[in-house]
Amino acid sequence: MWVSKQLSNDLKTKTVHHHGLGQWLPNLFCQAPLRFTRKMFSPRNGSAPHLGGGPHTLGASGLGKGYRKLSQRFNLSVSTVRNILRKWKTTGSVQVKARSGRPRKISDRQKRRMVRTVRDNPQTSTKDLQHHLAADGVTVHRSTIRRTLHKEMLYVRVMQRKPFLRPQHKQSCLRYAKAHLDKPASFWNKVLWTDETKIELYGQNKGRYAWRKKNTAFQEKHLLRTVKYGGDSIMLWGCVPSAGTGNLVKVEGHMNSTQYQQILETSVQESVTKLKLGRGWIFQQDNDPKHCSKSTNAFMQRNKYNVLEWPSQSPDLNIIENLWCELKRAVHAQKPSNLNELEMFCKEEWSKIPSTTIQTLTGIYRKRLEAVIYAKGGSTKY
Repeated sequence: MWVSKQLSNDLKTKTVHHHGLGQWLPNLFCQAPLRFTRKMFSPRNGSAPHLGGGPHTLGASGLGKGYRKLSQRFNLSVSTVRNILRKWKTTGSVQVKARSGRPRKISDRQKRRMVRTVRDNPQTSTKDLQHHLAADGVTVHRSTIRRTLHKEMLYVRVMQRKPFLRPQHKQSCLRYAKAHLDKPASFWNKVLWTDETKIELYGQNKGRYAWRKKNTAFQEKHLLRTVKYGGDSIMLWGCVPSAGTGNLVKVEGHMNSTQYQQILETSVQESVTKLKLGRGWIFQQDNDPKHCSKSTNAFMQRNKYNVLEWPSQSPDLNIIENLWCELKRAVHAQKPSNLNELEMFCKEEWSKIPSTTIQTLTGIYRKRLEAVIYAKGGSTKY
């Protein structure tokens, strides 16, 4: 509420004489402190904020007060307050004059509609937005649309690939995360993480870029090798505890329960012994049918495996997924020319993964669980 009407004549006279103004400016003081920002006084806004009817502006209300007190009252810097009052004294107003130059082709209302459109449907293309604007009689280049959205902190990015999660999958992941959130680091240091992955001979071609000059697109160094039907590949099974990388085994043909048990028999105990996991180690695997078959369960019971209960569709929770990405990147950097080289490079690069990398992944495992809980069982950045 403004109390200027009750100000005494002495105060009015003192204020007018102090600033050398030829007229009384009402509404000098405000009871409650207000919060303003520099943005409110920027040329884009066109004017300073009004504090009521008539000349209820910071310029008017600031007459007779010190810069520092006003800066504290309105949450502005001293220099901003000084500039506002100087403008008031000089022009009698704090209105921002119209700028020269062509006005923006996309109005504020159209910009808000564009932002709302891409937030509701993130896969909307700039061409679609261009058509929407054309319906309003506005013709702009797509680069103008991109710049406008960039100013709103909206950028085009590659969509991340994640498994499709049904409600029961999310509930299962959430239960797992909550049940294991308070497990100590010593618990995760005992876990032997396992998984399978496919590595293509000419994989990871999509999305690559190359710096080149014009008319050099078909030079050999600027071409990506492709093979009809995707080329050859190998399937690998690997295991890793926090102490370092365990065995990496090539899967022959299509893996079934029998072959899976053979891999476990020859590689798991060897890795446990080599990496000194000791007694009480925990075996992790996903819920692939060959992992959960009756014969596989019987094999694990005979060999006294302590199996970690695992939710379906949860690659975000397995640290070995991060190592697969590193392995594929390192292997394809060597450009293997056949499957034998591909397998050899895979085993070489697997053995080069430092134990500190794995220890870091297990050390921050709690953050994975927290991210799953925050996402209510949904996908996370991991």
